Amino acid sequence: MIIAPRLRNWLTGPLLMTGLLAASALQAQSTLSMSSAYGSGTLMGERAKEFSQKVAEQSQGTLAISPRSDIPAESNLQAATNGVIDIAATLSGTLANEIPFFGLSSLPSVAQDLDEAHRLYLTAKPRYRELLKEQNQRLLFALPWPPSGLWSKEPIDDADDMAGLPIRTYDRNTQRVLLNLGANPHILSWAKLSPLLEDGSIHAALTSAMGGVSAELYRYMPNFTTLNYAMPLNIVHMNADSFNALDKQQQTALLSAAEAIEDAGWAATSKILAETHVTLQAEGARLISPAPADLLRDFEKASQHVTDSWKQKVSHQDRALLQQYLDSRPEK
Repeated sequence: MIIAPRLRNWLTGPLLMTGLLAASALQAQSTLSMSSAYGSGTLMGERAKEFSQKVAEQSQGTLAISPRSDIPAESNLQAATNGVIDIAATLSGTLANEIPFFGLSSLPSVAQDLDEAHRLYLTAKPRYRELLKEQNQRLLFALPWPPSGLWSKEPIDDADDMAGLPIRTYDRNTQRVLLNLGANPHILSWAKLSPLLEDGSIHAALTSAMGGVSAELYRYMPNFTTLNYAMPLNIVHMNADSFNALDKQQQTALLSAAEAIEDAGWAATSKILAETHVTLQAEGARLISPAPADLLRDFEKASQHVTDSWKQKVSHQDRALLQQYLDSRPEK
């Protein structure tokens, strides 16, 4: 069949244009690497997955996120600063090793419930942004881990029960508190904790109910005491050069996805906490709530120097910010 030149042009013109547009879209597609220590079965692992999906959706497929798990959490700050990775999800206490102000959310008893933790975050958010900017990074979003409590092989009533206790913790602040209580604390990632649970060398863990359920701590430590000790943040931060290299549509999509995940994540935490308490009891764990008064008193006494130490490490501006938040708290 012979096609007339005009008809051939009419047919091939749109096809050619479609091909050019597809090629243009393909060329505009970008992939960002994101480092996280949390697997898909964890709360923050699920949030990272949702974030990736939101980014792809908001950018209409021109922006993708590729997860990486080969970078240790303690290296995330430098890796993101130097452009080794584009995005990192890092526990606030780990960031505090390099930038002390990030230890704010894990200060003991500063935020006594999720509403207070959110107000504290909003108060500190501009300062988080400023400090990350100094590291050639930008804050994308932050979400709270549910309140830290105490998983243990045996019920713990006071500091005497913690003497010499081999216990897993997540940052230096809590390590110092546990040392003051006479325990034997170790800062351990979940990957490093697993074999120690199997061989029985760790007898307790300071983490959230959610963290314990995800790691199946109830198989080794069937008691969970609700201390409401602290609600550390998971900070998602990004190399500024990587962000600036994106086109405007991709930047808008990324920030829109980050905002949506942050809003939804904070709103869902209370429901998740209640569901977790039901789950841990269904798995045979004992929920101890409220915590014994003597244990709370001993934790408060052991924690005071952590707050004092934090104040010595940060600037006058940072201390004033904490005091501003404390002054705004309703009477309990």
